[in-house]
Amino acid sequence: MIYKLSDDKLNEFFTAISDGRTVYAPEQTDNRYHIVRADTWDPKNHVLGDYRPVEPLKSLVFKPRESLGLVMKDSEMPAVEERIVIGVKNCDVSALRIHDQVFLKTEPVDPYYKELREKTVIVSCDCSDAYDVCFCTAVNEQPYPKKGFDINISKTDSGYVVETGSERGEQIAASARDILSPAGDAIIQKRDANREALYKKVAEQTAERGLGSGHDFKQAIQKSGESDLWERFAEDCVECGACNFSCCTCHCFLLADGVDENNEIRRVKQWDSCLYRNFARVGGGANPRKHRAERLYNRFDKKFNYFPTVLERYACDGCGRCIEACTGKIDIRDVLKKVLDEG
Repeated sequence: MIYKLSDDKLNEFFTAISDGRTVYAPEQTDNRYHIVRADTWDPKNHVLGDYRPVEPLKSLVFKPRESLGLVMKDSEMPAVEERIVIGVKNCDVSALRIHDQVFLKTEPVDPYYKELREKTVIVSCDCSDAYDVCFCTAVNEQPYPKKGFDINISKTDSGYVVETGSERGEQIAASARDILSPAGDAIIQKRDANREALYKKVAEQTAERGLGSGHDFKQAIQKSGESDLWERFAEDCVECGACNFSCCTCHCFLLADGVDENNEIRRVKQWDSCLYRNFARVGGGANPRKHRAERLYNRFDKKFNYFPTVLERYACDGCGRCIEACTGKIDIRDVLKKVLDEG
C-alpha cells in the first residue's frame, strides 16, 4: 500500500510505529551520519539522512563479535529485543539479500542471524542526495529501494510518500493509519521525478570516474585473473581489513574458542577479512592465497564473479564505504575501471 504523510506528522508517525521497540536511527555530524541506539524516536537528534550512514546495517544482524555459548555445555541463545531501524538506504537494504543467501538459504541456517533478522523492522528511505563516493548506478542499483523493506519513506515537496513492502510493514503502518491518507497520482509522480533526478546525479558523478551503467564486470574480472594489475594495486594494500569490515555485503567470519571471565571455554563468532594473510590457511599450514595480490583478486572475484553466478547479482551495492576506509587509498572504482580497460 502507498500512503501520503504530511510534513508536520513525520515525527508523530515515527513515534507511533516505533512504540515498544528499540530504535536505531541516524544522527548527523557535519556531513556524515551515524546510526545510534535509542529507546524512542528523538526528533531533536534523529534524521532520515540524505545518504547512507558510516556504519553498514549488517552490524545489527551480523554482529562484529558475538558469543555462541559455552563449549561442551548446553547454552541458551540470548533473548533478542524487537527493534526498528529508521532511515536505511538502498545499499544496505539490498545488501541483506547477500547475507540472507549466506546465513538463511544455505545449510546450516544460522539461528543467531535468523533471530536478529526476524526481530528487526526495516524502515528505509530514498536518498535525497549523493555522497561523493557513491556509485550504485554502476553496479545495477539505484539510490532508492525497490524491495526488501517493511516500510519506505520518500520525501517530496508535497509531503512524504509512505510505502509498505511487507505484511509486517502494513501491520505496523496500521498503528498510525489515522495520520496517513491515500497517496494520489500527483505525489507519486513527484516521488518518481525525484528518484530519476538523483539517479542521474549519481550516474553522472560515477561516469566522471570512467564507470557507466550496464558494464559486464563478471566477464572482465574473469579475464583479469592473470593480469599484473592486482600486483600493482596490492602494493598499496596494508591488509588492514577495513574494506571488508566497512562493506555492507562482506560476510566472512571465523569461530574461535577462548576462556571467558568465569574461566569457562566459550565460542565466539567474529568478522574476518579475506585480505588477512592467514584467511585461507588450512590445517597443516598450506595457504592457497599467500600473496597479497591473490587475496585482493579473490575479493573482487567473489563480489563480481561468484555472486553473479550463484545469485545473479553483484555482491557490491556501490556504497563507497571501502573507498573511505582504505588506509592505502585504493579506490574500488579505479580498480573496476582498470579491469574494464584491460578486458
